[in-house]
Amino acid sequence: MGPQQILVIRHAEKPALIGKPYGIDRDGEPHPHSLIVRGWQRAGALVPFFCDSRSPSVQRPTAVYSPPSHGTQGDHGRPFETIVAVAEGLHVEPETRFTLEEETALVRYILASSGVALIAWEHKRIPLIANAILGNASAPQAWPDDCFDVVWIFDRQPDGSYAFSQQPQLLLAGDRSEPIA
Repeated sequence: MGPQQILVIRHAEKPALIGKPYGIDRDGEPHPHSLIVRGWQRAGALVPFFCDSRSPSVQRPTAVYSPPSHGTQGDHGRPFETIVAVAEGLHVEPETRFTLEEETALVRYILASSGVALIAWEHKRIPLIANAILGNASAPQAWPDDCFDVVWIFDRQPDGSYAFSQQPQLLLAGDRSEPIA
C-alpha cells in the first residue's frame, strides 16, 4: 500500500569548500565533513518541526532514513547528523542501510512500508528520490546548492500514486518563504 506520506529534506548547512565556517562534529570537534553551527541549529529546530508539527501538511514520521553516518566517498554523514535528533525525539532508530547511489532501492523499500517516512539526503540526489516516488520527473530536477530549508512532501492518493508539494521550514532567521522552482 505504501506510506501515507513521504517527507524529504536536504541535510542541514555544511562547511564552505575553503575557509570559514568550519564543520564540527556532534562532540564539538572540528571535522571538515560535518555540519556547521547553523546546521546543528537547524537539526535541533527540526525536532519540534517533525515531532510536534503544527503544520497540517506535515505528519509525524514513523520511520527515519538517511545514508550511514560514515559511508562511501561523497557520503559524509551530514544527512545522518541532521536527522539523528529527530529520530531520538520520535523514539525510532534511523534506517541507514541505503547509501548514496542507492536511491531507487531506498524508495522501493519505503514504498513497501506503511506509516510516514522522513528521508534526509544529499541534495543532488533528492530529485532521483522524487522521480522514483512519483514515477515521473514532475518535481524540480535540481535542488539549489544554497537551499537547506525546504521539505518536499509526497502524499499518497486514493489510487496509490503520490502528489507532490513543498513547504518552507521557516525555522531559522533568513529561511526562505518560497519553495524550490
